[in-house]
Amino acid sequence: MDLVVIDVSNLDDMKVTGRIEDVFPYTIPKAENDQLPYAKIEKEKGVVIGWEIGREKRELETVPYPYYYDEMDASSSWSLNEGSSPIGGGSIGKSGSMARFGIYDNYLYAATNYQLCLFNVSTPAKPVKEGIQNLNGNIETMFIHDGYIFFGAPNGMMVYSLKIPSLPQHAGTYSHITSCDPVVVQDSIAYVTLRAGTACMGGVNRLDIIKMSHGYSEYELLASYSMSEPYGLGIDKDVLFVCDGKAGLKVIDPTQRDPSGDWIIAHFPEIQTYDVIPVNGYLFLIGNDGFYLYDYSDIKNIKQTGYIPVVKN
Repeated sequence: MDLVVIDVSNLDDMKVTGRIEDVFPYTIPKAENDQLPYAKIEKEKGVVIGWEIGREKRELETVPYPYYYDEMDASSSWSLNEGSSPIGGGSIGKSGSMARFGIYDNYLYAATNYQLCLFNVSTPAKPVKEGIQNLNGNIETMFIHDGYIFFGAPNGMMVYSLKIPSLPQHAGTYSHITSCDPVVVQDSIAYVTLRAGTACMGGVNRLDIIKMSHGYSEYELLASYSMSEPYGLGIDKDVLFVCDGKAGLKVIDPTQRDPSGDWIIAHFPEIQTYDVIPVNGYLFLIGNDGFYLYDYSDIKNIKQTGYIPVVKN
């Protein structure tokens, strides 16, 4: 539930420089069988990191579910800062489409389900919590671009202006059918994936391409593509990367508006990933078993150049 600041300027001697305690909701992981009753959680003992199925005799009771979790795995909250100075000067952090936090100007924004937490990071090693802003939606993801925050929610995309960084203002909402929906934006075009069979209760698997105008307040659906089970996505100029679940990684021409045309540039079914960040010819991927790095200078023959395994206890 804490915001932790780590100085990584010396990778051989990383140091925690700051911590703000209890700023996020108490979060529990999703159980494999969520139809079974949960045992009483004693928060004073620590944080729940997993579940075991057991038996006990107790009086049957019905209580409201008091703790926060959602379908997004903990791996969704990762971010990569692009450039040597992510703070100040209008520069921003480079984040994946499944992230819940990002940097703009002197502020770090972190989204929970229905709230946006604001932290002043003008002194990066010592962030200061400035407040919490309520959001009108069940927030799943956030993406910062061109001085705006684009929130993905089960029933649509919400856009907030950062003209006043300390006070984000609602600029518009694009509504769609209920579904989980990460979003990335480039050149006033939003790319949104909708996924079925999730806690979001969606019924479709597709990629929507949306044109935005008038300060990102007006929206026009340009095209929709059928997908298998899309998760995160990332864009780099004229190349769109989509993580399509068991169907693998798809590389798409975002300028191709006719779904019946040749819109897939390349398809790598063996690369199964949850989210991607394309940066300067390199593709950062997060999968079920770790963190991958690919070189996509040859877009039809991308090559793996690095891997950091992540083992779940």
